[in-house]
Amino acid sequence: MITGIHHISAITKSSKKNHAFYVDLLGLRFVKNTVNQQNIAMRHLFYGDYNANPGTQLTFFELKNSGRAYNEDNYFSTITLDIPKGSLSFWKDRLAKHEVSIEHSFDKASLFFKDEDGMPLALRESESVITADNAVSHSSIPREMQIIGLSEVLIRVVNPEATLDFLTSFLGLQREGGCNYVYNPSNQFTTTVEASSSTNKSRLGHGSMDHIAYSINTVEDLETLHQKALDMNLPIELYLDRDYFKSLYVTDPNGLRIEIATKGPGFTIDESLESLAATLALPSFLENKRAEIEAQLEEF
Repeated sequence: MITGIHHISAITKSSKKNHAFYVDLLGLRFVKNTVNQQNIAMRHLFYGDYNANPGTQLTFFELKNSGRAYNEDNYFSTITLDIPKGSLSFWKDRLAKHEVSIEHSFDKASLFFKDEDGMPLALRESESVITADNAVSHSSIPREMQIIGLSEVLIRVVNPEATLDFLTSFLGLQREGGCNYVYNPSNQFTTTVEASSSTNKSRLGHGSMDHIAYSINTVEDLETLHQKALDMNLPIELYLDRDYFKSLYVTDPNGLRIEIATKGPGFTIDESLESLAATLALPSFLENKRAEIEAQLEEF
């Protein structure tokens, strides 16, 4: 039922610096400028490929006064993005040119670094290439070098087996033998789960991932999963319609937020594809608060 990853959401201290890093440096498209629907004073930025496809989206909540993250017992650790095979040297040079430190590499096909907020990222070579219709046209990065999408997330928790069992039994992701990762065969997005090295409490801050969102095709499929969560007595945080997609939020056994989101209707319900993120977009149920919201947000 799960078709892959939908998006991953994190926390940034500065929208401007965040936008410069992900759009100007990494070459993603800015696809939606909106607000946190549960906290309308907080800006919410979305980046992805040209068509804002699920599976390519990184999103960020702006918390200007956020402190640094403390990643200790249970936390989302590293996001891996696919890049085309043979493009690693291009990216190594590009990161160096922009004074982004490459931290380490476990193999010759990956680069590890951090964004402006200290969130761990990796670029890994893939056999795929971004298609012409999904390529970002604003970028100076050639299509054959552009980021393709999300390919892996690393989770560190006190009890890895509990999270792995949750991902297989509830979400239906596949696990082979006793390996420490799960995946869905359709697009090979991988969730890797490792033991954390600390039992101290983690604390969200800038550079933290707030949650990861898996993708599901239809509202009917999501309702089936919602009923399954009820039957399994899972802690359900939210089940709501966000206009751009419908979402179910549950908490995994180690206390991490997991979202399941429908693929549609998508971000073009209130903006044309060509003009995505050109203005502050609000879901229909917040339009009556537009003046209040715009007054609270600093110019971006």
